Amino acid sequence: MSSVSVRTPTAPVTPVAQTTWTAFTILACGLFVVLGIVTTLLGPILPFLTARWSISSAQAGTLFSWQFVTSTIGTLVSGWAMSRRGFKFPALLGTVLCLVGVAALADASWTLGRYAVACYGFGLGVALPAINLAVAEANPAKRAGSVSLLNFSWGVGAIVGPRLLRATHSLDSFLLLTAIMLAAGLGAAAISTMPPRIKTRIEGISRPRDARPLWGVTALLALSMFLFCGVENAIAGWASSLALPSFSNAYAATNANVAFWTCFLLARALAPVALRLLSEAKLLVVSIVLGALGTVVFFLFAHPAIILLACGLAGFGIGPGFPLLIERVSEAIGAERPQATICFAFAGLGAATLPTLMGMIGARFEEPRVELAIPLLALLLVLPATRWIAPYRNVSRSRVRLDP
Repeated sequence: MSSVSVRTPTAPVTPVAQTTWTAFTILACGLFVVLGIVTTLLGPILPFLTARWSISSAQAGTLFSWQFVTSTIGTLVSGWAMSRRGFKFPALLGTVLCLVGVAALADASWTLGRYAVACYGFGLGVALPAINLAVAEANPAKRAGSVSLLNFSWGVGAIVGPRLLRATHSLDSFLLLTAIMLAAGLGAAAISTMPPRIKTRIEGISRPRDARPLWGVTALLALSMFLFCGVENAIAGWASSLALPSFSNAYAATNANVAFWTCFLLARALAPVALRLLSEAKLLVVSIVLGALGTVVFFLFAHPAIILLACGLAGFGIGPGFPLLIERVSEAIGAERPQATICFAFAGLGAATLPTLMGMIGARFEEPRVELAIPLLALLLVLPATRWIAPYRNVSRSRVRLDP
């Protein structure tokens, strides 16, 4: 069984057009730095919101559900919007929603605060896929490199956010600064030229004779992405809150977030080198083991330096895991099949569920670090799944892509 994906022809890339797309790519990277701050916003500010609203850890944990459930819905809306309006409309709409949500959070009550988090969560789901795909289309000769640079910029934002919070030394000032940066990015995006929508026609796709193996690997990958994305957001989201008792104040505790995201980004940058020495399956196992080890160290030790080391180790381990699972989805299922969408939807649900469960566990026990049992258990569940996933290859997919 084979498929042919045919793209409508595009005009040759002239020097003027290339300059336009290069400028757009630079703009997109700058906007992604700010969106990286917004995506990881809850992690460093959670201790401040908990104190401001006088809420329990269980209530605080539900904020992750408000963000990531709406973000998953936003991703589905983004695909619908791109198919009808192109890249620019969802990119601008998503950024506007992020701006409204972040600005509203600055002076919000507990009730309004949840809606503000949902607002920027939905905006992220709408904007991020559109900008990713727009950058890929703007750089047809170097899609992978351009998208990698774009998501590296997102990681820079995840690191910069906690540092800006410490620099401003005020939650309201930090949120105001983030809103100003979003407004600047929105204005630049509004006047920028984005690539036109590319229509793709898929021909010759037929269902495999036996769909059960495909649904079997879909279930394994969906579960793995649910757990892995959940672990990533659980540790990053609760790092500063769990580290707070060991640091002088909540601003200093944000160093735990910085350590996690710095090593997370470093691991993703080094993953191509590691793949020259290890197979994808072995690197995924190493990723899980290092993530679990960092989580255990975080639980066992209260010294600030060791906590930073533990968060860094967890981030370094978890960093390559999700891209490796995406590669398995592409290899075993194929991005054109609806089962791939199911896997990504489960990733978003995991990002909402595991941090919320951590908050519930923390409210039940006197020792908040017991919460870390949730990401540790999730990593241990992913480990055997990697062995079951490894043999799958979608041999029915012999694809010929005719790109301009």
